[in-house]
Amino acid sequence: MSQDKFIQDFVCRPSVVAVVGASPSPGRPVSGVMAYLVDRGFRLFPVNPAYSGEKILGMECASRLTELPQKVDIVALFIAAKNQASVMRDLHEMTYRPAVWLQPGAENPEAERELESEGFTVVSGSCLMMTHRTACAASD
Repeated sequence: MSQDKFIQDFVCRPSVVAVVGASPSPGRPVSGVMAYLVDRGFRLFPVNPAYSGEKILGMECASRLTELPQKVDIVALFIAAKNQASVMRDLHEMTYRPAVWLQPGAENPEAERELESEGFTVVSGSCLMMTHRTACAASD
């Protein structure tokens, strides 16, 4: 699937997103992106072992991707490459291939190449919220 088609199908239309690195702190960029996506009808699953079992924007936070109660369309990473090893392991354990969106600051060229070679759609270095704002303006 081309990146343009992916954006039209899963960013311009509300989809299901796992947010890795979710935080209850309103000052964190991830919190602003989450609030924006929720306001536009996206279904989010916060993921962060530091907040496992807590509520973030009213949604229960999971410790790992493999604990999510349903399949997701996108796994959005808000964590630095040096902290992604457990997330990459979880992605390989999943029985399906969600798209992997690496937010600015989460880029990981080695992991991106590996994921793409295994059939994952990968978007790197773009903000999910800003992409929605610019590519989907007519959809709002």
